[in-house]
This record gives sequence, structure tokens and C-alpha cells, in this order.
Amino acid sequence: MTLLVQDYFSQSAQCTPDKVAVSCESEQISYRALDEFTNAFARQLKSKGIARGQFVPFFMKKGINSIKSILATLKADCAYIPIDIHSPQQRLRAILASSNATLVIVDDHSQPIIEALLPEGECQLLNVDQFSGGDHSPLVYSNLSIDLAYVLFTSGSTGVPKGVMIPHKAITDYIDWCVDVYAIGPDDVVANHAPLYFDNSTFDLYTAFKSGATLHLVHDELNAVIPRLVQWLNEREISVFFCVPSVLTMLLRSRRLKPDSLPALKHLICAGEVLPSAVLSEWMALYPHIQFTNMYGPTEITVDCSYHMISHPGAPGSSVPIGKPRRNMELFVKTEDGGLSTAVGAQGELLVRGTSVAYGYLGDTAKTEKAFIQNPLNNNFYDPLYCTGDLVRIDDNNDFLFLGRADDQIKYLGYRIELGEVESALNTATGVEEGVVVFNNSDDEQLRAIGALVKVNTDTTVEQLRAALQHLLPPYMVPTTIKLLEGDFPRTPNGKYDRKAVLIKVFG
Repeated sequence: MTLLVQDYFSQSAQCTPDKVAVSCESEQISYRALDEFTNAFARQLKSKGIARGQFVPFFMKKGINSIKSILATLKADCAYIPIDIHSPQQRLRAILASSNATLVIVDDHSQPIIEALLPEGECQLLNVDQFSGGDHSPLVYSNLSIDLAYVLFTSGSTGVPKGVMIPHKAITDYIDWCVDVYAIGPDDVVANHAPLYFDNSTFDLYTAFKSGATLHLVHDELNAVIPRLVQWLNEREISVFFCVPSVLTMLLRSRRLKPDSLPALKHLICAGEVLPSAVLSEWMALYPHIQFTNMYGPTEITVDCSYHMISHPGAPGSSVPIGKPRRNMELFVKTEDGGLSTAVGAQGELLVRGTSVAYGYLGDTAKTEKAFIQNPLNNNFYDPLYCTGDLVRIDDNNDFLFLGRADDQIKYLGYRIELGEVESALNTATGVEEGVVVFNNSDDEQLRAIGALVKVNTDTTVEQLRAALQHLLPPYMVPTTIKLLEGDFPRTPNGKYDRKAVLIKVFG
């Protein structure tokens, strides 16, 4: 029984030491070489004063260095924190402050970038490219399965990102199920499309490491030109591909998909957004040999808590179910009267229970207590339910259907974004008197976008506002449509912003 996630990798390294473990662009590394390097690098972390249980961020482009950073941090009995290399200074410093990080792992490419963002001496930098090696014998771990493996920072409504704390036991519970249900083995080739700071990457890394498969990283430059993915998937003979549904839409529109394009692909798994039934139908018609699965889950429940293995796409315009609970997870609908239901027809907010529920938000007790509540059906022991904020309905097959958000959190391009965080950043920009951020959640994916209506008190231009936001927010959070307002904002009778009216003003 595997208790710590790094053991997945070490066990596979013992079984198939010379097999390629990870490949990215033209670079690759074997299980043995990666195991030995990360054993030595974990000792280097400890020699720098990093103690058990500390948080160790890494700041670099996706690549083999990222995987080295992850495994070494785990082997040092610490928890890793992936940081987007495109993070603006404000977000980077907020993450470092929240985690009390004293050291950040970098490489030759990312070191000058972070040095330009942080004052000298603010945080110790350890360059993985400059590490020459050392004692690479196996380590003895002190961590338990209840200790943290990683913290992923998601968008926060107050403008401060939230750090979701995930323990080893939550990941192994999820990964053991995934490998079983998808029958992933050493002959498989797993793609990692998601950024490593996005929780879908957990599936990619650890299903590959548990099964002894080869992991191929979709590098940043390839990800920027989605149509090239078709050739890449073919050349790498990818058999397991996990992505957000918008990738399927973009690949269809690229017109590069042919019936014989993906002969090696066995499993195509989607999560992170609504899967359009029309897009699914086209894919299933092209590739009847592929098993398509729709999965669902926020970061707070360790990637996915439900799944729906699809045998047919359904009627045109119908919703693709997010399915039934996976093993060791339980889903409830919180009804209007506040009760919890699993009955057919129940509709309301989705609440999730199980081993893979996160511990909460790092350093934020108030947010944790609001989102993670004691199970009202059990008063005998601590039994948290995560309140997702997602609205669902249970259909006649006992499948859960996603209906939308109960608040203003959105899913856009696979990312969970609090519009409040975007709005908070907007209102700090020079010249902004007042600003409101909205989301055009169109059925037409090409029209789906974040927008802003802004009242300025100077001659500030839209271009200047966009430039300011690019220094405050990751690129995917910057509004694509910004309109300046003359006069007053539309408001509801109780004085709040009339966001529907704002939406019309921004997008027409």
C-alpha cells in the first residue's frame, strides 16, 4: 500500500530503471536517473535549512526541471507549491508570504525573472540547473499520509490567492482509483497538458508514476499553438490524454483532425469546464475506438470527485452529465430547505465528502470554515463537507448534471477565477474611479470572455488599463473587453451593481 506519493515513482524506478520516465521537447530522463537526481537534490534542500513540513515553491517553465523540483521536495518531507512563471510581482509575493517560504527552486531560465520581481535577499533561490549531484541513495521519509504533499493557489475573491492544502492520502486515494478504472499500465504513454499549477496535472503525473508509464509534458510553446497538438499526440503515441473541453473545441476548429489521426489514443478525459455535447458528438464520430470520460471536481477535492464514462453523446443540446461519485467519495445536493439529498430530481448546491477533501485554505481559517463544514448527518467525528458553490441536479439515472455557479466564480479556459479578484485588481489601477467585472458565459465558446466596465477620473485609456492589469494578474484573468463609462453605473433597487445591465453594456 502506497502512503506517500513519491513512493509511486520510486517503486516504478526499481521495476523499470532504464525506461524513459519523463520527456519534454527533445529532452528525456530515465526513471533511474530521475530517482537518483531527486534523492540527492532532496538532501541539498535539507542542507539549505529546509525542514520537514515546510512549503517549497518552484518557479520555472514546465519541463523536466519542474518534475525534479516536485519529487525532490516530496522526498525532503516537504510540500511543493507550483508558481506560474508569468505571475505578476503582487501575486508572487502574496503566495510567498502566505506560505512563509524561505526558499524557491528556480533554473537558469527563471532565475533572472524572479530576481527582477523580488528584492535581493528576500528569498533564498536554489537553482536546479546548477546542482552537480551528491549522495543519491534512497531516503528514509518521516512524513505520514496525513501530511501535506502540495498547496495549489487558486483565485481569491479579495484579491489574495487562496492556497488549497492537499495531503498525500488525498492524492493516493484519487490516483489508485484512476489507475484502476482506466486500466493504466506500464505500456501506456500519458500526456500532461495542464499547467503544473492547475490541479488536472495531478492526474497526469501520478497515474504515470504509479503505473510506470512514460509521461510526456506539453511544453509552453506547444500549448500556445493548440492545432500542433494533433501531430504531437500522434508522434508521441499518447494513449491517455486529460484536458479541458475547450481544447477539444479548438482542435476541431483547426481542421487538422482526421479519422486516422490518433490511433494510439485509448482514453480522452475532460474536466475543468462544461463539455459541450455537440463537440463531444463530433469527436466520438471521428474516433469510435476512444473511451471518452467527463470528470468533475474543484481543486478542493483533489482533482475529481465524479465521473461519467460516455457510451453515446446524447441528444443535441443536452447536458453531458458530470456523473456519479468515484470510489470513496460521496456527493450531496443541498436543497432549498438546507437539507442534504441524494434523491432523483434534487437540485441545489453540490457538497462533497470523502478522503480526498482538502484540509482547507492555508492561513485562512475564516474562508476554510465557510467552505468546509461539518457533515450535519454525522456528529460523532470530524467529517468535513466541501461546499462547491456549483449548482447541480440529479437526473433519472442518478447522474449529477452541472447547472452553473451559485456565486460569481467562473470557469474560463480551464481556470477557476473569482471575478472579485479581477475586480479588486482593476480598482487599484491608476485612474480608475470605479470598475465592475463581468463574464459573458455564452454557449458559443468564441464569445465567452471576461469583460470590464470602468469609470476613470483621468484621461486614462483602455490600453493603459490593460497594461496595468497585465502587471497585476495572470494573462488568463485580464479582461479581453474593457469599456469606459460616462455617467453612472446601472444599479438594482437595493443599490448593488446591476451586473446583467453591465454585461449588456460591455458585450452588447
